[in-house]
Amino acid sequence: MMKDDRSMHPGGRCEEPQGGPTRRMPAILAALLALAALVTFPIAGGSAHAAEYMVIANAANPDAAKGDAMKEVVKHLFLKEQTNWPGGLPARPLARPAGSPAETAFAAEVLGMNASALDNHWLRLKQTKGETPPRAVGSARILLRLVGKYPGAFSVVSADEVDTLPPETKVVFRFEH
Repeated sequence: MMKDDRSMHPGGRCEEPQGGPTRRMPAILAALLALAALVTFPIAGGSAHAAEYMVIANAANPDAAKGDAMKEVVKHLFLKEQTNWPGGLPARPLARPAGSPAETAFAAEVLGMNASALDNHWLRLKQTKGETPPRAVGSARILLRLVGKYPGAFSVVSADEVDTLPPETKVVFRFEH
């Protein structure tokens, strides 16, 4: 005959010994629910909204008209599928460092690619046409200077990185990620 470790509660209920499976189960379940809530819902003070980004171009570029219609043009120019803006001005795309929030957002929202697909694109272009990826610029201040200096230049910046755009640059379009 097996020994039963349960004892009778004065109210007539059976009780598991301290630390038994039925006592641990609610604690484990509560911990799992708390973890799921942290993953699902932002922590107080955390950011629940998407970050805003801007594709900027040299202000002297008449082809860099404002608006979402430029999204496809920018995509083809950045990927070096086209080398000139629609009016013939040579394009000069400038990238952000790989893995940076601005580059990740630009790749996803404008190019429609993840980091791996973008790396594969540049590898394929290097092997077939000898093309290299656009120059990566880490500093937003330097990036703004370069875009302002070269008429066909364009890039992406986070709205948080820029208080005001220099007069040599203009916003082509905005997007969130």
